[in-house]
Amino acid sequence: MLTKLRAGGRLEGGVTVELSHFQAMFLFALGISIAFGFLSRRPAMERLKYIGWSLVLFLLIGIGIGWLMYPFSR
Repeated sequence: MLTKLRAGGRLEGGVTVELSHFQAMFLFALGISIAFGFLSRRPAMERLKYIGWSLVLFLLIGIGIGWLMYPFSR
């Protein structure tokens, strides 16, 4: 079934998903962390630890950069 793209980027008959900035950052960080974990040549448990640490660091760095940029948004 083909759907047409309408003005505004929405698909006719499709489902739209609206994410907050934090949700989008979390999904991006999760995807990249999993990719980095599977690209590393480590044993399985070390991969899981690496995925967890990289996810936490991505989120902390993203929140930190957003916090540092906040004064410039005014």
